[in-house]
Amino acid sequence: MPRFFRHLALACLVYMTLVLEVAAAPRIWVALAEEGGPYAEAATTLKEELGTDSEPYVVHWRALLTARFEPPDLIVAVGVAALDGVLERLGKGGESWGHVPLLAMLVPQAVFDARLAANPAGRRPFSAALIDQPLGRQLALVKRALPQYQRVGVLSGPQTRLVFDALEKEALPRGLTLRKTPLVNATEGIYPALKQVIDESEVILALPDPSIYNSASLQNILLTTYRARIPLVAFSPAYVKAGAVMAVYSTPAQVARRAAEMVRQWQAGRGLPLPQKPREFEVAVNERVAASLGLWIDAPNLIVDDLRRQEGGR
Repeated sequence: MPRFFRHLALACLVYMTLVLEVAAAPRIWVALAEEGGPYAEAATTLKEELGTDSEPYVVHWRALLTARFEPPDLIVAVGVAALDGVLERLGKGGESWGHVPLLAMLVPQAVFDARLAANPAGRRPFSAALIDQPLGRQLALVKRALPQYQRVGVLSGPQTRLVFDALEKEALPRGLTLRKTPLVNATEGIYPALKQVIDESEVILALPDPSIYNSASLQNILLTTYRARIPLVAFSPAYVKAGAVMAVYSTPAQVARRAAEMVRQWQAGRGLPLPQKPREFEVAVNERVAASLGLWIDAPNLIVDDLRRQEGGR
């Protein structure tokens, strides 16, 4: 065979091998709630963690509603708006879209549970890299940073009450007792409940329940607890900036690294794991508010190191 044809045949073989490899590689789409901010940070970290072998395609979720193409092998929805948009697209896409595995990222447990309840059982693999912190970690923060306090108050909302049994199990071995309010259903019921729990507690633990902690109520809750000289431990650095004493939270990049672990498990053929809470975390402290309440709290990095050691060095 002439050299030219041998080279041509070799080139064709290499080309076909590359085509087959690309065709065989799982196609992963990352759908964003917004194109910037924490969602873009999470998507960038996810791509970096998965590496060049996966090359996930990042797109705003609205692009999925009108696009005409074959479904991917996996969709990662970043943020609640993206999750809802993707579910809408999957629901209207016919049989080929109806079985696409879906991994939500940067969504609260309560949102995932609600969407899962509406997802037909066994039809679509569906999991999440959640933004919520483990209950034990939140109570461990209270115990570590405010060891002088034992009575922990919690406002009881529709979502919060679902975790009270688990919260009490986590509180008991830490020497903490919970003071919970009757169910708070509406904005007008928050402040009588808050007054009750302030009278019975030494510290308030805020849990992510939007019926209680939202833009309309937050400032009044912070002001009321501050005037009563009761520290409020929150779940968001934005709340700490607004006046909460401290919070344990995970950054978008940290949640994305947890999501990448889940994607790698799926890539290995083991399916999507159950919803996962963040392994990595940070602590924020409002030193000004703490000082005005007469509290001395260690530096956040020291608290984080201790909490990680308690969790086995994770």
